[in-house]
Amino acid sequence: MKTRIIFLLTLTAVSALHAQAPAAVSPLKGVSAGLQDRLDKAATELAEARKTIESEKVPMTQKLSALEDKVIEARKEYDRVLRIRDSRTLDITNLKSDIKRREDGTNYLTNLLDEFMRNFESRLHITELQNMGGKLKDLQNKSNNANLSTGDQLQARIDIAHLALDRLEAAAGGHVFDGSATDRSGTVQQGKFIVLGPLAYFSSKDGTKNGLADLKLGSTDPTLLNLPPASKPEGIAAVASGGPGIIPVDATRGNAFKLEETKDSIVDEFLKGGPLMWPIGILGALAVLVGLLKWMQLSLVSRPSNKRVQELLKLLDQRKYADAEQLALRTRGPIGRFMAAAARHYTDPTNIMEETMFEKILDAKVRLNSWIPFVKIAAAVEPLFGLLGTVTGMINTFKLITVFGTQDASTFSSGIAEALITTEWGLVTAIPCLLIAAFLARKARAAIDDMEKLGVRIMNHRMSGQQRVRIGQQPEKPANDDPDGGLKKISGDAAPGALPVPA
Repeated sequence: MKTRIIFLLTLTAVSALHAQAPAAVSPLKGVSAGLQDRLDKAATELAEARKTIESEKVPMTQKLSALEDKVIEARKEYDRVLRIRDSRTLDITNLKSDIKRREDGTNYLTNLLDEFMRNFESRLHITELQNMGGKLKDLQNKSNNANLSTGDQLQARIDIAHLALDRLEAAAGGHVFDGSATDRSGTVQQGKFIVLGPLAYFSSKDGTKNGLADLKLGSTDPTLLNLPPASKPEGIAAVASGGPGIIPVDATRGNAFKLEETKDSIVDEFLKGGPLMWPIGILGALAVLVGLLKWMQLSLVSRPSNKRVQELLKLLDQRKYADAEQLALRTRGPIGRFMAAAARHYTDPTNIMEETMFEKILDAKVRLNSWIPFVKIAAAVEPLFGLLGTVTGMINTFKLITVFGTQDASTFSSGIAEALITTEWGLVTAIPCLLIAAFLARKARAAIDDMEKLGVRIMNHRMSGQQRVRIGQQPEKPANDDPDGGLKKISGDAAPGALPVPA
């Protein structure tokens, strides 16, 4: 169609050119006539084409309008679908958030229930494991089974919580069930358990063995702890048989029995200390015995009263030396002998009297301090024995660890006990010995100090008496150059056993 239109337009242009130059186209009349025919034909065809176009234009316009309407409807549908898609996307996002929140809540609840399950199992009494241990184990396996759905696992945990609530309700009012326990001799006894709150009791079938049920170290079964007869344990058998009875309550939940079992007698503890306990015990006993005997000896040392000393000095002034010696001997012990020696040598020269009294003090010091060094040596040696026992005990401990390993602490507890017990007893015996030695030394020193003070008092009294005699005689000059001056002269001129008196 377009080709024909172009061809007709071309012929029209050529006709116009021929009309403008008729002189030049005379030779081409034949060609022009042909072209004119063709042009007319083309015009006719153009007119027919236009009619055809006019006739087809309306239906095509209608069809285009219909198609445009469909496009509009399609766009509306597309927009609606987009809105629906956006709404569904938002809903899905909200659902995912809700699912995540619910999953977090479920995980939190699961963790709480798991923690409760662990605490519940650890707080179950050893006797209750015989009653509900199997059911609890099944629920635990179900809660940890990855093949089950989350709901089933969560339901198993919830069932454990219900089981704990049922157990709490039963224990609050008292729960009786069958079971077995091991007595002190290791025999398994069949009977019934009574769970009342945190306490559990056991009564054998024959009703002869009744007491608390608790877990003993190294045993997987409940152990029967016998109660003293004063607590009337027969009430446990009555309650276990379904009747009324009075049940004794242990406020310590069996801890008092456990503490009592850990206590050893002195003999048991002594034997656990090993061979070094014998020298520690023997030396400590000897030191304490010596200390007691020495304390008795020092306690028997009499000290003269001030009145008796005044009487002694008065007799010495009256020259009654024999009576003064007898009065001094009334004071028992070294102080009495010291005063008797002073009275006996009262008229001797000063240096002789001083040497005599000093000799008595030395003799008393030896007697009073005798055996005290032994107590001091014991106080110093006892901790060394304890330290030696610590070393040998630790050596034995490491030997046992080398052989048996560190899996079971009871295998090498004997070595540790030996190490600690010897150290303990070394200090227990050394401290009293040290105190006794210090006390005895102080007591002996006090007696020696009393002798020295008494000796100084007697010498001062003698010097004052001789000074009175010297003043009464008023000698012109000493008989010799002795530092004591007239004292020796007076002592030398006087008859033995008597003091010169003033003229």
